[in-house]
Amino acid sequence: MSAEAAAVPPQPVSQGQGSEEPSHEERLAAYEASVFAAFGGRRGLAETGLPSVLFILVYGISHNLTGAIWSAIAVAAVLSVVRLIKRDTLQHALSGLVGVLVCAAVAHFSGQAKGFYLPGVLLNIGEAILFSGSALLRWPIVGVVLGPVTGEMMAWRQHPARMRAFTLATWLLAAMFVLRVCVEVPLYLSGQVDALGVAKIILGYPLYLGVAYFCWQIIRKAPLPPVTAAHKADGEEED
Repeated sequence: MSAEAAAVPPQPVSQGQGSEEPSHEERLAAYEASVFAAFGGRRGLAETGLPSVLFILVYGISHNLTGAIWSAIAVAAVLSVVRLIKRDTLQHALSGLVGVLVCAAVAHFSGQAKGFYLPGVLLNIGEAILFSGSALLRWPIVGVVLGPVTGEMMAWRQHPARMRAFTLATWLLAAMFVLRVCVEVPLYLSGQVDALGVAKIILGYPLYLGVAYFCWQIIRKAPLPPVTAAHKADGEEED
């Protein structure tokens, strides 16, 4: 499924073509498409993470801080320009560019390669707190984020099965961030830059994609949001 195809959010049944509601499979496919689109698809994920991966590889090979910084900035800029030329959305490419500029600035002004990882370490700490806190407060961040994307808004809070699914998915992501913090903070404080780079790669997309897969399996097995009574009423009027 391409990011472009996934960019279309799930639509309610088209009542102009009859009052028959879409099948469960059709609704699930549309729901999956909108969720996938929210994360930019495969291309968006690559654009966000590639600059950091390049920094890690270049510095790990050359131990040249300046060269690693400019390599990361260059690839982020190129990805943004490609998006601009194609008149595609710049959200994820710019996210990667801004992220790498912030990390590069910290590394440059600190004069230490480990400074490149400091924003990411702080972000993981913040996200671990945010995700855990939202689950404890019964406002799981996964549901809060995906609700508007899929058109469900906050209606999932009224359905126990969906509430449980979003809460469990939020806890899984919180555990991922906690694991990153437990591994990366000691490495950062001890100045083990090479080991920190390896941990960054392993605990980056490989771990995230694995956790995201299990989160999706939990969410997709929960009952889908009900078709609203308003949509049903529209269909009855057209009949």
